[in-house]
This record gives sequence, C-alpha cells and structure tokens, in this order.
Amino acid sequence: MEPIIENIVIELSIYNDGSSDESLNVIERWRNRLEMKYKLIICGHKDEEARGVGYGKNRAVQNSSGRFLCFQDADDLMCPNRIQKQYCVALNQSDDAILIGSKYERIPEGSTDRYIQWANNLTEAQLYTQIYLAHGPTLIMPTWFCSRAWFHRLGGFDEIAQGHCEDLTFFFKHLRHVNEILLYYRYHPEATTFSVHQDVIWSVRIQEIQSNVIDNLQQLTIWNAGKQGRKFYRSLNDRNKQKVICFCDMDPKKITKVAIPPIIICVKLGLTNNVFETNLASLNLREGIDYWLFS
Repeated sequence: MEPIIENIVIELSIYNDGSSDESLNVIERWRNRLEMKYKLIICGHKDEEARGVGYGKNRAVQNSSGRFLCFQDADDLMCPNRIQKQYCVALNQSDDAILIGSKYERIPEGSTDRYIQWANNLTEAQLYTQIYLAHGPTLIMPTWFCSRAWFHRLGGFDEIAQGHCEDLTFFFKHLRHVNEILLYYRYHPEATTFSVHQDVIWSVRIQEIQSNVIDNLQQLTIWNAGKQGRKFYRSLNDRNKQKVICFCDMDPKKITKVAIPPIIICVKLGLTNNVFETNLASLNLREGIDYWLFS
C-alpha cells in the first residue's frame, strides 16, 4: 500500500463490519501519516456479529465520494501501478457501464494453479462466454475497478447475509480487462470466499445460464452423462428440461450419443492433460454460439 499512497492521490474508505482482529489498530497506526495528505474515512458498527461482505462494501462506497471505485481486500497486495492503469482504462471508455479487472498472482505461490492458469489466460471473448464456470467471475473481485455512477445503477452488492456470493451476483450484472498482473491474491483457509456454500454458487450460476442462454434456445445437448451432467439437468426448470434432446459423453460406457449443438458442456477443464480440450477444438464449434461451458 505504501508506494501507492506516496504516488497517487486517493480517498481511502474503510468500513469496520464488527471485526475482532487487529485491523483497526493497524489503521490507527497509519492514521496520522494518511491524514496529512489524503482523505481517510473510517466508519463501522460496534455489533459483535458481522452483517456480511456485501453490507460492508456498500457502506464503504456510501461513505466515500470519488468518481471511481477501486476495491481492495485487506489480505491482498495491490501493485503500485494498479490504480493508474485501471484509471486510464476507465477514462478511455465512452461508456462508464464497465467493470475493469486485471490478471493476478496468488499468495502463497503455487496456490490454486489450475484456477490461475484459467483466469490469467482468458481471451477478451472468453471473459464473457466462460462466466458460468464454477471458478466464479472471470474477473476476480479483488481486482475490480468501476465508476460510482455505474455501481449505483446496478444497485451495489447484495446484502442478503453472510454465506452469499455477492461478488458473483454483482458480476453477472457487466466488464473490461487490463491484461497485466496488478494484484497479488492471497490464498488462505480463513478467506471469506470459503464461507459461501457451493450450492449457493451453483444456484446463482444455473439461474444466469438459464436466463441468458437456455431460455433463448429451442433445444440443447448436455455434454456429460455423469454426475455433473445429471445434476445440471435436474437443476433446470421444467420448461428448459423439455429442450434437452440428448446427453453426450467421451466415455462410450455411459452413452453413445453424438454432440449436437447447441451444447452445454459440464466437463471440468485442465484435468485430462489437454485431451478433452483438443477433442473439443477438433469439432470446430464456436464458444458462445455452438457451446457454453458450465463446469
């Protein structure tokens, strides 16, 4: 944080959502230094029970006044040039209705390698087409930068409760990308992301792929006749279940149907030494038109 503060004028809005660690003491040690040059906003409540990530972030935004919002989690490290890079991208857009993210590295090194390889190698098109995967948003929340006006138009983060994927539901409402590493994303077992049950995330993803994709299809094939494919089918509403014309699978013991587009692919990537990905590429299907990934 220090080199960023020394070079870029920022407004720092912090909301204490009933924290019980040393966060406020750390901030107090920085207070005099920050207030000499920058506007420091510290708010919060004194209840022992936290009101949720979405609630805290919305209050921090509410108490600030900047034209743009740059989100930063306390346990991650921001690169010194992050705000400048994303600010320049925002200024060069004709429309403020965008969500700007970036590449990132994990701390400690080697954490969630398959996830990082996926997220840091997405094409501009895949930022939009691969939004239904179990990995979560194609732009991770700690890298987000957006305009205040657009944030308010979307209604901010959901404040349902703890254990809700407020970042995913917000993400499904827009985006833009800086093709550089601007954040070091810390991985640890106590991270808030692990408090969100997978069933909650699954439900949000199902709702989005139905409303954005399947509701507009006349028929579809589910690629995966195993556990994930069957779960996906059972999660569809009755109207969309009737659109499923067949299941297909690489394992002939499960089913022998040929993949007929449009296809929803419920197969995890990066687990077959590229065999599945090579097979998919050989079919010359167009992602976002002939198939969508949901795994």
